[in-house]
Amino acid sequence: MKRFLKSSSLSYDRSLIVQFYLVASEGEVVRYRRRGDTFIRTVKTGSGLVRQEHEERIPKSAFKEALRRNRGGVIRKERFVFEIGGVTFELDSFKKPLKGLNILEVEFKSESEARSFELPELFERVVAAEVTDSPDFTNGAISKRMRVPSIESPLEELLKEVNSRRDFLKATVSVKFAPYESATHAIKAILFSLVRTVQADRAAILEGTEDPERLHQLRVAMRKIRALFSQMGGLFDPLWRRKHKESLGSLMRETGDMRDIDVYLEEIEEFRKMLPKRLHAALRKMEEQLLAKRDREKKRLHHFLMSEKFEAEIEELERFAGTPSEEGLCADAFSPLIFPVKSVLESRYRKILKKGARIDKNSSADEYHAIRIDVKKLRYVMEFFSSLFDEEAYNEMAAKLKSIQTVLGKHQDLDVQSRHLESFEKLPGMRDEATLEALRVLKEQMSGMQMEKRAEFRREFRDFSKTQELFKKMICRF
Repeated sequence: MKRFLKSSSLSYDRSLIVQFYLVASEGEVVRYRRRGDTFIRTVKTGSGLVRQEHEERIPKSAFKEALRRNRGGVIRKERFVFEIGGVTFELDSFKKPLKGLNILEVEFKSESEARSFELPELFERVVAAEVTDSPDFTNGAISKRMRVPSIESPLEELLKEVNSRRDFLKATVSVKFAPYESATHAIKAILFSLVRTVQADRAAILEGTEDPERLHQLRVAMRKIRALFSQMGGLFDPLWRRKHKESLGSLMRETGDMRDIDVYLEEIEEFRKMLPKRLHAALRKMEEQLLAKRDREKKRLHHFLMSEKFEAEIEELERFAGTPSEEGLCADAFSPLIFPVKSVLESRYRKILKKGARIDKNSSADEYHAIRIDVKKLRYVMEFFSSLFDEEAYNEMAAKLKSIQTVLGKHQDLDVQSRHLESFEKLPGMRDEATLEALRVLKEQMSGMQMEKRAEFRREFRDFSKTQELFKKMICRF
């Protein structure tokens, strides 16, 4: 908040406040406050827009005695007092464990004056919600729970927004959340969207589509669900989360061979360009092997997608996402969304910078694959919660991550394809001299392309390693 006030050229008086509450009678609360060396006892009545207060100074000893009797939390906050257009504003910036909560307050002499008030334009970018009529945001209520309240949208409204999409064939998530939205409802809406993608692409595959993109998007949706469970893991019950991560991992392994074959067949023309014409016939033999294997895998894939194992997992995830039940969640899931999201992004970003700095041209393929997974997970979390961020900075960060992920994805494909070529050498009908030469040339070409992708990654990463200020701007406008 200091950065915000200074960037807005506002001068202010600053003070540290310690306060707690004792209940006096029905509808009446007594607040004890220390502000500098001044101790104040305030009797508060009423709620919402209209409240009454009667305050008196008390000695330090009376404050300490009341603190001894206190059974609630003790609030610590920094108050900034400033004027705009003759109106006095009080901006409270709370300390741990309420760090991140900032409440702006203006007091008026009458209700009509309050209702005609218009917030100055400079606050438009930072105000998350109007909470005058929300009892959860009174200091008294906050002191009882000692955690930042959320501003929860009805789950059915968020799911209605999800269902407003034209189709679900692509595994994108585009639900808009406010910063103080309940983390519970946000993760349920995201999961619901991804489950709908799995269902849509499953239906397309079973209807006989030959488009390999359908299986790819189904796998991307399941991968994103697993990323949601792992990256936002602190919001889920550990046993529930582990069960569904393992189940989804098992389902994805069942679809992996078919996807690898599809990638191979998509690359056949590129392989052909790598070989002299005299070896094209040998490449045709490999293509025939792949097509025959694809036919077998297609039948197995259809059988699997109709299996009880697959249906049971997807149905359970859909039920979890579509109902407001607390099953599978932990207490942190009911906090405002912005806090766990910010923490996860900062942790993941630091990890990528540290890991990427250690990678060089001699690093193993596994190390390149590992940072690819980290980059992918950071992109997924950013995509899930993109509405929380500064739009311009988000778009720039997302573009840089996508560029790195594309390079690393191609490196990984080359690594997988190269290892598969070794398995082709052992197949019947593939051991003649021309075929073996074709496989050898392809492996050599792929090895050279991998080295090119490694160099390309390091160039991309050098640029990405300078994005600290951009990242800060994305998650915090000031």
